[in-house]
Amino acid sequence: MSPKEFQKSKLAVELKTGKKRLEDALHGLSDEQCERGGATRSGSVLDLVSEIVTAEFLVLMEVSDRLPSLPTNILTGGGSAPAPSRTESLAANRSVENLLGEFGVLRSAVIGRFEDRKLQGASIDVRHARVADVCVTRFSEAVEEIERWRRSEIVGFSAARLRAEACESELNQAIVDLSREDFLAGTLDLKSLFTLSFDGFYSGDLVLWLGTEETNGKAAAFQRMADMLEPINTLLEVGMASILSLRATASAQDAEGNFITDWETVFGGAYATGRAIRWRTVRAWKSRRVIAERIESLPSPEP
Repeated sequence: MSPKEFQKSKLAVELKTGKKRLEDALHGLSDEQCERGGATRSGSVLDLVSEIVTAEFLVLMEVSDRLPSLPTNILTGGGSAPAPSRTESLAANRSVENLLGEFGVLRSAVIGRFEDRKLQGASIDVRHARVADVCVTRFSEAVEEIERWRRSEIVGFSAARLRAEACESELNQAIVDLSREDFLAGTLDLKSLFTLSFDGFYSGDLVLWLGTEETNGKAAAFQRMADMLEPINTLLEVGMASILSLRATASAQDAEGNFITDWETVFGGAYATGRAIRWRTVRAWKSRRVIAERIESLPSPEP
């Protein structure tokens, strides 16, 4: 593999883009949020990032043929004094910002070390495979784990940015408008109806929770909502029930930037009790699309 071939290889590309991907996964998270990210196998997101940085350092030592310390110029590009032990400093330097800084320096050093060896004509086949395993494969698995945790917790990004980008009021109005339409005379099934009415509001990789049940992807989420509402739709179609009212009773935004709306609907007809049914939606927005939504039942008022 020539130096130019290495520059274009998948390993080189993923090494160079890894820091941006990790920054995106951690964007908007505080150190406190990372500490309580207990859904990860490693205990917390901060622990996981520490492990990522440690793995990068161990690989760098391996490809540099120097144990247990490294020259400073491998880490920083200058000087010749020996670097202090990194494994000890990593344990003490655990803020998100500092760990990202460590990660960027180490990964740049790995890239530089490979490029130097290729310019010197040295073989790196075995080390190439080792770096591909630790710095790419395992790194990708770790970042995917952080992303899964963020989705499961509906962790917000920037609250200010979410306010600017969200179309919460427009989506809520579209839901109310749909309840007033005489759509039952048509031939569309509920999933198709949801797609026509709400497709532009939701991200393709939407994560939906109905109670504790998780559904991934917009198409699957629309199908899940359609399945849940099918019994009610059947009563509406045959005229045994009707929607007397559907309205949002309260709305707010929490500290994470998620939008919370309380809903209430009342059905009329022979098979309706006239008692209000209440639920809550919690939505996280990004780039004017809902990326996560949780739907929870609320106690109905006494008749």
